[in-house]
Amino acid sequence: MEFARFRDDHAKYAALGAEIVGVSSDPPARNLQWARELRLPFRLLSDPDGRVSRAWGVWDETWNLSRRATFLVDRAGVVRWVDLGGLAMETDRTLAALSALARAR
Repeated sequence: MEFARFRDDHAKYAALGAEIVGVSSDPPARNLQWARELRLPFRLLSDPDGRVSRAWGVWDETWNLSRRATFLVDRAGVVRWVDLGGLAMETDRTLAALSALARAR
């Protein structure tokens, strides 16, 4: 599961002042099961109808599903960095971008 790498790197994100929030198209009961099984230390939200994915521009109408994406959003709600289509297992890019943003503060 993609969220496992974010779980494994959670302390690195926290050290940079970041809060991880996962969003999945699975229903709430399934996400609760995933969160428990994977022992996720962050919130995992459900978007079963794709409303959030559409609002963030990552819904694929052809396949009727959300594309994988990672967003770095600052405290003011401004999107500072986006990784579209990447695998969550590749969190090195996200951590590098977050580090650069933290240095720029």
